[in-house]
Amino acid sequence: MPTRRSFLSRAAGGALVAGLVPVLGARAAPDAPAFTGLDGWLNTDAPLRLEDLRGKVVLVDFWTYSCINCRRTIPYLNRWQAQYGAHGLQVIGIHTPEFGFERMRPNVAAGVRALGIRYPVGQDNAFRTWRAWGVEAWPSFYLLDRNGRIVLVREGEGHAHELESAIRALLGLAPGVKPTPGDDPDLSGVRTGEIYFGALHPTPQDGVQRPRTGQATYALPATPPRIGAYQLDGTWSRGREALVLDSPTGALRLRFWAAKLHLVAGAPQPTRVSVRLDGGAPREVEIGQPTLTTLVDGSQYGPHDVTLAVASPGLSLFSATFG
Repeated sequence: MPTRRSFLSRAAGGALVAGLVPVLGARAAPDAPAFTGLDGWLNTDAPLRLEDLRGKVVLVDFWTYSCINCRRTIPYLNRWQAQYGAHGLQVIGIHTPEFGFERMRPNVAAGVRALGIRYPVGQDNAFRTWRAWGVEAWPSFYLLDRNGRIVLVREGEGHAHELESAIRALLGLAPGVKPTPGDDPDLSGVRTGEIYFGALHPTPQDGVQRPRTGQATYALPATPPRIGAYQLDGTWSRGREALVLDSPTGALRLRFWAAKLHLVAGAPQPTRVSVRLDGGAPREVEIGQPTLTTLVDGSQYGPHDVTLAVASPGLSLFSATFG
């Protein structure tokens, strides 16, 4: 399965090398594949074709709107389009969904608006462009020279300075750009990997609860879960992508090592969820249309215990990501 990546990078295989092929004088880079089988476009009046963009430097970002690793890159993608567009840069987002709700055009359009994206976005619901380009992770960046050749490939976060330097080189602008604070966040303090709640991935639910697919009723044990694991209270149905609360009330208890907790969740109607961090006072968060919600936005890396209490059925839990 594809993954979301914060730290990993790669140079693409085949003829690609780690670096700018034209600038470094390395062997010839391959032509970029066409955008194939897209379901429509946002932020543009007509579909984009790479052959019509020859003469421009193109940066293609494969992303999905509920991915925190993708979201953190959008501010600098917007900035680059505004700063370098007049010099010949075109940023293009290819939205390839991880979850079913990310295939719905109204949801994607709402995500694009909420995130303030100002460059064209194509919907790749069937993964046809993703597969044609050999993408493996969200987000993935492909930098094309003015002849439509792929000269640099990077996965995940942590490459903003490198990408901007490469863009400037291809545009013929002076080198020496300074890193912008916040573009490449330091996530070295995060020790808990992404958690998925659906049956499509192995679950880190506490083994004492005998996690299973389908409907099951759980009660919170007296002992909290280990770091990187969770416990449930109430009756939940585990489907392919999500855990769905069936009982009138329920709870999720999760331990993690990080400073921030981002939850991908949704509810059939706006639902108030009580969030209690490390035994402190509870606060309420509203969850409605499926998307990413930041439940913990701290600055101290370390072990944390968070409990979500829900007082109405229908809440769907998809994944949790940490920062």
